[in-house]
Amino acid sequence: MSFERPDAWHAPATYWFWQRVPSAREISDQLDALSAAGFGSFQIQTRLSFPREEYLGDAYLAAVRGTADEAAARGLMMGLYDEYNWLSGHAGGRTVSGRDELRERHLFFSTSTGPAPSAAAGALVECAVDGIRAKDVDHLLDPGRNWVFEDGVVRWDEWEIVAALAHPDGEVPGADSVTDVTAQAYLAAAGESGCRVRVPADAVGPGRAVTVFVAARCASSRMVNYLLPEAAERFLDVGYEPYAKALGHHLGTTLTYVFFDQPHACFYGWRQQDERPGHLSSSLMYAPSIVPGDRRELLALARDAGPSTAAWRCGFFERYAATGMEAFFGTLSRWCGEHGVALSGHEVLGYVSSWNPTDAIITEDTRANFGSDYFGLDRYRDLTAVDARNEHAQVSAKFGDSMARSSGRSGCLVEQYFARAETGSHFAEGRWDLTLGQLRDQTVRHHLLGARQLLTHAFWLTDGREARADGPEALTDGPGAWADGRGVRATGAGEGAEHRDTPAVFTDPALDFPPGVNFEPWFSHHHALARESGRLSEFLDGARPLNEIALLYPLRTNWACGPTHPYGAHFAFWAEYLARAGYDFSVVDERDVRGGRLRERCRTLILPGVSVVAGPSTVEALAKFAADGGTVLASGPLPTALQSGSVAELAERVEDLMGDPRSVHWAGIPSDEDLDARLASALTGHPGIDSEDDVWSVRRRDADGVRVALFNDGAGRRVVTVRPSALPAAVTRWETGTGHRDAPREVTGAVTLTLEPGELACLHLADGAGRVRRTPDAVVLDQGWTLEAPGVPRRPVDVYRGWERQGLPDFAGTGEYRTVFDLPAGDPAAADSSDPAAQWLAWELYLPGVRASAEAELNGVTVGTWGWGPFRCVFPAGVLRRTGNELTIRVASTAANRYDPARAEPSGLVRPPRLRPSL
Repeated sequence: MSFERPDAWHAPATYWFWQRVPSAREISDQLDALSAAGFGSFQIQTRLSFPREEYLGDAYLAAVRGTADEAAARGLMMGLYDEYNWLSGHAGGRTVSGRDELRERHLFFSTSTGPAPSAAAGALVECAVDGIRAKDVDHLLDPGRNWVFEDGVVRWDEWEIVAALAHPDGEVPGADSVTDVTAQAYLAAAGESGCRVRVPADAVGPGRAVTVFVAARCASSRMVNYLLPEAAERFLDVGYEPYAKALGHHLGTTLTYVFFDQPHACFYGWRQQDERPGHLSSSLMYAPSIVPGDRRELLALARDAGPSTAAWRCGFFERYAATGMEAFFGTLSRWCGEHGVALSGHEVLGYVSSWNPTDAIITEDTRANFGSDYFGLDRYRDLTAVDARNEHAQVSAKFGDSMARSSGRSGCLVEQYFARAETGSHFAEGRWDLTLGQLRDQTVRHHLLGARQLLTHAFWLTDGREARADGPEALTDGPGAWADGRGVRATGAGEGAEHRDTPAVFTDPALDFPPGVNFEPWFSHHHALARESGRLSEFLDGARPLNEIALLYPLRTNWACGPTHPYGAHFAFWAEYLARAGYDFSVVDERDVRGGRLRERCRTLILPGVSVVAGPSTVEALAKFAADGGTVLASGPLPTALQSGSVAELAERVEDLMGDPRSVHWAGIPSDEDLDARLASALTGHPGIDSEDDVWSVRRRDADGVRVALFNDGAGRRVVTVRPSALPAAVTRWETGTGHRDAPREVTGAVTLTLEPGELACLHLADGAGRVRRTPDAVVLDQGWTLEAPGVPRRPVDVYRGWERQGLPDFAGTGEYRTVFDLPAGDPAAADSSDPAAQWLAWELYLPGVRASAEAELNGVTVGTWGWGPFRCVFPAGVLRRTGNELTIRVASTAANRYDPARAEPSGLVRPPRLRPSL
């Protein structure tokens, strides 16, 4: 481990968006900029504005090879982003070109009520599937439709009847009331837009209903059938092998891993599902191998089917997930192993931007995509990766690290992107108003929750301005319109909203998930974020979790009950509570529970709304855990169903388990007071941490003691008390900003720290020595300031207001503030004195209001650079004068004033700088 100089696996990585093939000069220059910004690795990602026909062409592959050559010369590591745009598997449409049998196939269902008792002989019952729409692609507007579908139109063919099941129209009492009438069903009509199936009325029976399951191939889709291994093999032939040939010796050296991104067939809705909602809210991928031997079990996918519902659904989704994962990820994993590269990437996740695993972004029901078996899928990866959206706390990194640990690894890559979520916007408009401080705070949160590496979304080849005929400054013409005439903003909020078509979105690089970080004025400070991120990652990665608490991911409850089940809300409560309270916890899979070593991994196991488990062996494992001294806590529903095995004794076994004196069940969400008392035992023998709200804390053990990371995520100062588990103890502070480690300081009691907003403190508890700081009063520097900027002559400026309110509403860039100040009379720091006070008293510069990044220079000497708060530094000895101190502060704003002035925020200094004595 190198805390001072983090390696490429801990320093941030980035997507490098290519909107066209770059020149050799651009490759060299941008790799220099990327490296100087502190990125240790990158992945080239072609975007929707990149001509699809040029993807994997000779010029493109030559540029990729040239990039690898240049990266190797700079000591940069590459990852291979394996797709055009995203949705790994189609190779820009090459996978299915000439191989129509590999195009995505889908399973639909439709229910119709059978005949009345008075129906004439020979009557027919008809079920239809039509009005099909790709719900996920619709949100991508015309550019997305033309990317995913040939000619932008959805066309279907090769309709087939998978099953026709007659059943009671109301409650289904059990399997005996379901009749397989597939043999009597026939296709009455089938075409590009749907099909109609007819079943003789006498086969259905009076007063009953029939549910028909049909499958079809999307004849115009470029997406593949992930359930077929031959689709993955073809993807390797046309999508991976060209890279391997072009990269040559760089494969496995410069290029160390392959990254897949959200491989999924489209999520289709249809008219009948809207009119008569069933259990599933979208179509499923289809291949004959997923059909159960008893086709009656399919009925559980459309509706409740009696006591066997949970078992039928779990059995189906287990087979469905296993088929897709082995066919696609298994094939990719074997190729990577043969070529000496690691496999990474992430699928469609249900918990992005949330603590709740049912808050899906792309689809309402992630079971449609590899069955939500995240832990099972991770067995095919060498490096775990997850997705995260926007700048608020969420569970992604914790989920990722937990999956990795379940697979015998640790840490994860977190792909971090930003989406616009307000009404009147399209999500792809992104966040040009993002500050480096917001990006940094989110990076710290991810590391504290288990991320080894941040994968930034993204570093850009171009913002597209050189292609605009109307000039580089004519991107916007006020809120809601684009001056180049290529469309208006869409309406709606986020990926789940309805939008008007906006041709500029996606195809205009400036409207393809900004910000392009290298086009932000604050990018010159990004290297500071990169260094801190890498050092925090090294600090945490060099120690192991304390194994206090495990939170079960209720996979089978998800399979059986879907996203409307309360397990999502209970899981979200527990995950966020534990994370914010500073408990060391991991998410575990039922495989971990049944593995027999759960007690070695935690002291407390939490069941968040778990209704369905695999079988009796799971309950027996829970009982053994409790018998070995473990504590079981549960909230919401308790297990009442099994995927396999008899449920006759389940209620009694669960009652016995929860009857243990250490076990507790809450019918609803427990209170914080209840939890504080119940979870106290999990902290026995570990350092205690007392803090105010908004302070994140993590404790991990290394060979010499315990590492503690503290982060003030609040708007004001926070006081934190760290209580060592044994005294006397020692505290060493590791400075993530500089890579410096303070001399150890010996303590005989609790350690109290005051953290400024955004301040990160990393401590190691061991033997050492130290001293106590004090904080005298500050001096406010609010007079005599001037401001100068490119094209703006120096002028007086008020440091209580941003420059956008002082005549510069459209300026985005770096503004230079200057003032001259004297030290207070009698200050020993300004005197040439033998007074002992002069040996310890120094002045600290503190900038309480900066939007968004800054650099400070005192008397010609750079004294501080900051990408985010807290903006403070101690002046080096000999720099400060008694009088006539010249202070210059250069502030870099966000790019919002340039690209998106309607959403611009204050820029520059918005509160006066302060001087305050410091130890």
